[in-house]
Amino acid sequence: MEDQIGNDEKVDLALIRAEHQKKFQVMIDFVKERVGNGIEYKNSIVRIVVSEVGAFCELSDLPEEFTGVVSEHVERRFVAPSEAIDVLERTVQAVQETAPDGTRKCSILALYTRRGLVDRKNCFVLDIRRDDDEEQRPATRIGALQPGVMPLFYKIRADADWAPRVLGFSGGLVLCMANTGDRNLLVRVPYEGDQVVNLADAQASINIQ
Repeated sequence: MEDQIGNDEKVDLALIRAEHQKKFQVMIDFVKERVGNGIEYKNSIVRIVVSEVGAFCELSDLPEEFTGVVSEHVERRFVAPSEAIDVLERTVQAVQETAPDGTRKCSILALYTRRGLVDRKNCFVLDIRRDDDEEQRPATRIGALQPGVMPLFYKIRADADWAPRVLGFSGGLVLCMANTGDRNLLVRVPYEGDQVVNLADAQASINIQ
């Protein structure tokens, strides 16, 4: 089937998985333990777990592509596809319309099909970072946003001047997963309060070909 991952691509993902395990597995296990069992949501591409003390997500074909936050401020709701798409598109528009120093960090990963992991035609990746003592690095951009199309999964990590207007926080994490039907899971976790762990600062995957 068109949306399946080929054998050669599975080998590439296995190599990426081994590299990630060396670097991040201890941290991933720690966040999973702190978040706990929670409520699990899944589709063909992603698994999201949400509890009262945090949230994390991992991709089905590459669990080491992981994002997690331990925080007491977790919002979970179900939204229509139009609202989910609007959040994503407004974020991209805000990045494009804002002066570079107004975006300290913004990382977007949107996967439109399962093959989005290995095929840039089915994904959109944008990663912008500016360290406190350094100039802003060149943005990483892979694939293209598909206007009006609901991805199977997207995540947004932002710390920016425009974020309160667009995302409802100055810095935080958004996870969105397409469900069967007319409601999609939307999780928001602001980086505020007595937050313990934020495993959302690793650069978005740039291994998509």
